[in-house]
This record gives sequence, C-alpha cells and structure tokens, in this order.
Amino acid sequence: MQGAFIEEVPARIAELRGRECQVAIEDVMYMMVLHKFDEIGVHLVPRLSTCIYNGRLEIWPSRDWQLESIHSFEVLEMIREHLTAVIGWRSDSRVTDNWAKTQIPRLHLCRVYAASILYGYFLKSASLRHHLELNLAEANYDLGITYSNPLPLPELWSCGLKDNAFGYVSGTRSTSVGQESCSQGMKREELRGYVMRFDAETLRMCAKPKTKEAASLIEKHSCALFGDEKTGLIEADEVIRTSLLSLKRMVLEAVAFGSFLWDTEEYVDTVYKLTEN
Repeated sequence: MQGAFIEEVPARIAELRGRECQVAIEDVMYMMVLHKFDEIGVHLVPRLSTCIYNGRLEIWPSRDWQLESIHSFEVLEMIREHLTAVIGWRSDSRVTDNWAKTQIPRLHLCRVYAASILYGYFLKSASLRHHLELNLAEANYDLGITYSNPLPLPELWSCGLKDNAFGYVSGTRSTSVGQESCSQGMKREELRGYVMRFDAETLRMCAKPKTKEAASLIEKHSCALFGDEKTGLIEADEVIRTSLLSLKRMVLEAVAFGSFLWDTEEYVDTVYKLTEN
C-alpha cells in the first residue's frame, strides 16, 4: 500500500507544478491584456458592487471612442450590430434614450459580457483569416491564377448565432472571393459576407478559445467582475438598474478584451506552449 503511494508521488508533484505554472502563465496573460487597455487609455470596469451608487450602475467616463478605435471599419460595423442584438442599442438613438433607466438581471449581464468577449475573440480571428485569404486571392489574381475560396456556403443559423451574442448578420448576399472581377482587378468581399460563408466547423474554430489558459481567463475575469466579493457567486435574481450608455460601455469593453486576448494568446504561445483547449 505504502509502495503504491510512493510511486504516485512524482506524478502528483508534476501535476501540482503544472497547475502552478498554468496559474503563473494566466497571470502574465492577464497583465498583458491590461497593458493593452492601458495603451488606449481605458481602465477596465471594476467589480460591479463598487460602481453602483444609490442603487444604480453608471460607468463614467464611457471611453467609447477609445474602445472603438482599435477595430477596423468592417469589424466596427459588426460590433454595432452586435450591440443592437444584445442590448438594443441603435446608432440613431437619442441622448435621452441612452440615459433612460433600464433594468437587467445581473446573471444575464454577466452572460452578455462573457459572450461579447468571445465575439471579440471571434472577430479578431475571422478578420485576420479574411485578410490572409484576400492577400492570397489578390496574389493569385495578379499571377493570372484562378482562385476560389475552399469554404462552402454557410449554415450560419444552424450554429445558433441568430439568437445569441453573435448578433445580426442577416440580409447579406454572399459572394466568393475571385468569382467577380473587373478591369481594375478583383472585387473585394466584405468581412460580413465572408463570415456568412463559414460552415459550422469553421465558426467553432474561430469562436472557441484555442487554449485552456484563454478560456480560464474569460471565466475568471467575468466572475471577478460580476461575482460577490466574498463568495465569487453571482446572484441570479438580482436586477441591476442602469442605462443603455453604461451597457454599451460594458459590451465594447468585453469585445476589446476578446480581441486583446487573441493577440496575447498568439504571442505567449510562441514563447511558451499553451494547453490546447
């Protein structure tokens, strides 16, 4: 009995060291994400309990411009559609509408925030993939090589994106890169049309964190923001009074967090092999 226990000791030590190493790596990744926010002059929203005054959550200054400035025009258009889908914000909303009181369950807001992190991660992955394929298509066009995108037409709604945090992408007619050309060269496909053509497997590949460290960071950050200070638990029945403007600020922050996390994950994985998710 004792001999069997002794034989398990090295494996147990290796397991504990592995956990300690993963925690340290996650800390480094989180600090890198925070540094990226610091570079654009934005501080992350602190624990919600410290932001609620007289029973109402308000986040000020909003820093919307800084949070939007990190995205390309095409990505920003998709983020604005996401804002409409998850919180009902519209670009033509009146100031009084943005400041009007609204209510949202804390648990639902946590889910919107976490899903928006994943959406930002997805957009960064998809936009870079789009850019790479466009460059390849243009290079082949210049060489006189016929290029067709290998991705099949998507079954986007079958992945459940219509009703969740990926928001609205309907009303777009998809065209394949290389299918249309003119005397000036190949017609450039927009990012939204490109995403529309993703099949289910490609969607999962772009939206799912590639490493366990990144997935763990999303969960820990969301719980730290919305959870109770002592227990870390989220009150399912608690309703938060806030405004559309503050909700928009939180969603923009979450999307930026996802984008920064993608960059951080890619960099860290080049110097330390992260755990595949």
